[in-house]
Amino acid sequence: MPPKNLIRLLSDLIAIPSVNPMGREVQGAPYFEKPIAEFVAQRARSLGLDTEIFEHRPGRTSVLARLDAGARETLLLDAHLDTVSHENMEIPPFEPTRSEGRVYGRGACDTKASLAIFLCALEDILRRGNKPTRNVILAACADEEFSFGGVRELARRGLKADGAVVGEPTELEILAAHKGVLRCFVRARGESCHASTPEAGRNAIYLLAEAILLLKKLHDELQRRPPHPVLGHATLSVGMAGGGQTPNTVPAAAWLEIDRRLLPGETPEAVVREIRRALAGLAHVEVEDPYLDSGGFETKSAAGACALIHRAQSACGLKPSISSAPYATHAPFYEKLSIPAAVFGPGSIRRAHTASEYVEEDQLEKALAVLLRMLTS
Repeated sequence: MPPKNLIRLLSDLIAIPSVNPMGREVQGAPYFEKPIAEFVAQRARSLGLDTEIFEHRPGRTSVLARLDAGARETLLLDAHLDTVSHENMEIPPFEPTRSEGRVYGRGACDTKASLAIFLCALEDILRRGNKPTRNVILAACADEEFSFGGVRELARRGLKADGAVVGEPTELEILAAHKGVLRCFVRARGESCHASTPEAGRNAIYLLAEAILLLKKLHDELQRRPPHPVLGHATLSVGMAGGGQTPNTVPAAAWLEIDRRLLPGETPEAVVREIRRALAGLAHVEVEDPYLDSGGFETKSAAGACALIHRAQSACGLKPSISSAPYATHAPFYEKLSIPAAVFGPGSIRRAHTASEYVEEDQLEKALAVLLRMLTS
């Protein structure tokens, strides 16, 4: 059983809505991270941590807290504050409940469980008068689900650490490699006219349809390239499309949204150039600059946080396991700062973003034990 203070802390975090609007123009609760950031900052200050709140955009609030233990090494603990939408859930999203060894609620595993463990471990150590064997930086970042805005701002500040643990639901496995992600819009510009005389205009949806076929061809080409030995192939998907005003008007504008998954070694700049080349033959079609991009991630299992987690798991009687994933995290941003990173946390990615999100209590207990070992050994 996990300690009561951990369950209570996780429940408090779930009860504070922090839904990412995903680019939509919205205001007030349950959207944005400021309320939960203020809660985290207050907890950090109560422990005597040097704590700072910052925003990369108004209302998109992140927290940076530091513990100087006078140690030679510094460990960075990262968890994002935002969640995906609360709409259409099968459970009350912000009313945390416990049932059959699980804690339910939006963000329960993605990734308020990791944040609760980070805070709980620091509280357990400091309130007992113990001194960690490593300095600690706690980074609680806004806007991971849409644009990585919080961690980008953090990276611009030039953090220094000897290793980073990125909290995500990995079922306590050590994630040492994952794909990157790039998202951008493609827009077609047509010319409207009455639908009874379509030859008098230029149909933007038809232009967009041609672009979709060429993008499918590019995806097929990616599948013929040599795969990454662990992550497989890069992918390209058209996830959203729209356009037009009324059925009796030839549409003057249409758009689609691309999701491109990157392998380690691929750069966002090169990927955008490739997409633009694929559509270069289409007049009146434009590929916009990406609104989100993050490179692929791959770290050596013997480096930094990977090795530290591995040793802590073994000391706690757990069998270390190293894996990979197709989704993206904050880890590449720390690797660019020369901070060896690993992704680790309780819960399953299969439960993240679901209508009945939960995290298993036994994984909370084990993850806390591993983190305490990392901070005190």
